[in-house]
Amino acid sequence: MINSAKKFLVLFFILIGFFGFAQEEQENSDEIHHHSISILLGHTTIFQGFENGKRKTESEPSWAVNYNYMFNDKWALGLHNDIIIENFVVEKTSGDEILERNTPITSLIVGTYKIFDGFGVELGGGLEFDKNESFRVARIGAEYGIEITKHNLEVLLSLDYDIVIDAYDGLNIGIGIAKKL
Repeated sequence: MINSAKKFLVLFFILIGFFGFAQEEQENSDEIHHHSISILLGHTTIFQGFENGKRKTESEPSWAVNYNYMFNDKWALGLHNDIIIENFVVEKTSGDEILERNTPITSLIVGTYKIFDGFGVELGGGLEFDKNESFRVARIGAEYGIEITKHNLEVLLSLDYDIVIDAYDGLNIGIGIAKKL
């Protein structure tokens, strides 16, 4: 009987320890992960596309690789990098010049403000690089994240509008995954 009581007490303390750690993990799940790295697959709609002598809206495949630093649960600052993986031709917004773009890469500094849990708005600027010519870019966007807390991951849905200054405009729609560190 004494052995049974000892086994019961040992099991009891093991279970209390287990539930204590489980509770501590749950309490720390609200902890802010300051760093996140994400990759998104998307499409960029270009409104000033040009083909066969006519203006044409076209959609090009794109990728994005982003790094964000969360200051707190509302504000983040990040480096967002997009690449359109196709060559295309656009009519510049001035309407007087045709411009060929060869897999342009865009790098932007983007600030994000989370309006509510999972949904944030973005504002930023940077440069679009291409072997032909580089342009300044302004971005406004929104992002919605669905957290997978067990693995510190987040599924992302993204919608960004880029104004490539003196060149063209693009609407980026993407889906991806972020790892929170």
